[in-house]
Formats: sequence, C-alpha cells, structure tokens
Amino acid sequence: MTAPAVTRSALAWSAFLTHRPRLFRPGHIRERAELNREYDRHRGSARERGYTSAWDKAAKAHLQRHPLCVYCQLVDRLTPATCVDHLYPQRQFAETFWRSEWWCSSCKECHDGFKQTIERKGRAALDALAQRLGLPLLG
Repeated sequence: MTAPAVTRSALAWSAFLTHRPRLFRPGHIRERAELNREYDRHRGSARERGYTSAWDKAAKAHLQRHPLCVYCQLVDRLTPATCVDHLYPQRQFAETFWRSEWWCSSCKECHDGFKQTIERKGRAALDALAQRLGLPLLG
C-alpha cells in the first residue's frame, strides 16, 4: 500500500500544527522535517523536473545579462540576483520552461517570499505581475 500524495494545502495545515510543542500536538501529526522530505520525494529531484545541465548553462547566461533582481527593482531596490525564476511556474505551465521571455532574475528572498505569494494567488496575479514587469502575458 502506497502513502497518499502530499499536497501543499495539507503541508500548510500540518505546518500550523507542527509548530506546537510535541506534548500538545495531536499524535497523528508528523514533524515538519518529515513532511518536507515526503513532499520532496513526491515532486522528484531538480533533474527529474527538467533542471538539467543545459538549464544550468542557460540560467547562468541569463544572470550574466540580467544581474539584478527584477522584483526588487519594482520597489526601487538594487539587489544582485542569485537565481532565474520562471514568471509562470513551470510545474503549472510546462510549456513555458524554455521560453526565456518569462525568465526573471531574482534574489532568493524575493523568489522564496514575494513570488511564492503571487503564485498562490493564481493566474490573474501572475498576469498582473507580468504587466508590471513589462513582459508579455501567457497566451
């Protein structure tokens, strides 16, 4: 028998409960680290998700051409970019993975915070962000 797939909403609810001390946590609630490991196993490795050596080279070239975080620039901050973000998340919009017009140089703080918040709000929020950045909308 296989374990059920872990969803992000299940992780969010469990995250709320895992912050409680073990004594006050319901017995069926697992540790946050265990939940994170299970989610990572379910989604596959970076290589399995398409982040190959070809991606590494393309991302490095993109960062050399666009060295500043585009999200920080929206609020007049100049921050070095450390990663290339897919404006339209490739797990939802797989056809955009190699479409460089939707690649955005990003610092880790923006990628892991601001951008994740926008992604959770859905397609309309992503389209609004694309417009603010002066990028074409996904057709």
